[in-house]
Amino acid sequence: MHLLLSLFPCHWPSTASDVNAIIHACWLDHVRQPVLFEIIKCCMVHSPCGRAFPHMPCMCDGKCSKGFPKLFQPVTLITTNGYPMYAHPPDGCTYDVAGFPANNRWIVPYNPYLLMRYTFFSCSALHFTYHAFLDTMHT
Repeated sequence: MHLLLSLFPCHWPSTASDVNAIIHACWLDHVRQPVLFEIIKCCMVHSPCGRAFPHMPCMCDGKCSKGFPKLFQPVTLITTNGYPMYAHPPDGCTYDVAGFPANNRWIVPYNPYLLMRYTFFSCSALHFTYHAFLDTMHT
């Protein structure tokens, strides 16, 4: 599911703290938030791409069209055009996702509340579909 929310200008997040309050782009603590961690693991990790996976759908002219893997970014920054560069901290957290070691550079930005609200019941089906797709890429 993709969701685009439009806010009145008075509600736009204008500081890094505002952005961090609603959007995350890194692994969460799997001990304190195990359900959300599993949803992130199965739904919010960009598929492996790049030179090792040149036939992935996101690849265009030898590069990921979505800019993955992102550069490590210790903190969220607001760029001059008003768009955030989300924090992808180099915290050493790497988890196995379908045989792929995914660190914070591979996490797609998400809102924890909306992710829990709208993907809890569908995540197992998505997880199965993702693994089936990866299996076809290795044959």
